[in-house]
Amino acid sequence: MEKPLTILYTANIRGELELLPRLHTFLRQLRSQPLVNEDDVTLCALQPPPPRRFLLLDLGASCDTSAWHCAVTGGRSALIVLDAMGYQAANVSGFLTEEGRSRLDANLMNMALVDEHTPWSDHEMWITAQATSHPTDKLLHIHLTPADRTRLEGRTLQLASVEQGQVGIAHIDSADGNGKLALSGHGWQPLPPRTAPDPTIAATVDFVLSEARLFQRRQS
Repeated sequence: MEKPLTILYTANIRGELELLPRLHTFLRQLRSQPLVNEDDVTLCALQPPPPRRFLLLDLGASCDTSAWHCAVTGGRSALIVLDAMGYQAANVSGFLTEEGRSRLDANLMNMALVDEHTPWSDHEMWITAQATSHPTDKLLHIHLTPADRTRLEGRTLQLASVEQGQVGIAHIDSADGNGKLALSGHGWQPLPPRTAPDPTIAATVDFVLSEARLFQRRQS
C-alpha cells in the first residue's frame, strides 16, 4: 500500500436515519485523532505520524423493512445518506432490490454498492461481500460481511461485527519493505450520547424522508 490505512466501519444501522447526523460528526472526530501518544509532545514534534488513507465502509443491514422508509424505497433511503456522509462502499446484500439499485445507479452515487455479484476495487484493494479467490495477490482483499473477530490473513481482511451506534476501527500498515501487511490495531468505539448532529447530514435525512413520503403517497 502507498500509505498506512485506517478503516472506519459500521453495520446494523437498520434504517435509523436519525442516528446518522450524529454519527457523521463522530466519524469526523475519529479521522482527526492522532495515532501517536499525545502526551509525548517531543515524539509528536520529532516524529509526526505518516499520512494515512481512510476508508469508510458499511458491513450491511443499513436498511431494514421494519423501517417504513426502507420498505417504501426498496432499501435506498439509508444508502443515500451514507453516500452523502462519504462512505466508499456498503454491503447491500439481502435488502436492496434490483429496482432500488437501478435508481441509485441513475443518481450517479459515489459509494460502491457491493453484493454477492458485484465487487468493488481500485489500485490497492478489492472489496467483496463474500469470501472468494483473489484476482491478484497485490491487492488488499476486504471481506465486507461481519465476522466473529477482526483478522488479517495474508492480504485478506475480515472485520468484526459492530452494533447500531458503534464504529469499528482497523489499522493496516506495511510490515516490511516486501509488501507484507500487518494489522497494527483494531477495536470499536461507541457513539458518545452528546455528540452534536451534523447540520448537512441532518438536512439530507429530512430530504430523504420527505421524498420517501412523497413516493409512498404516489404508490397508494
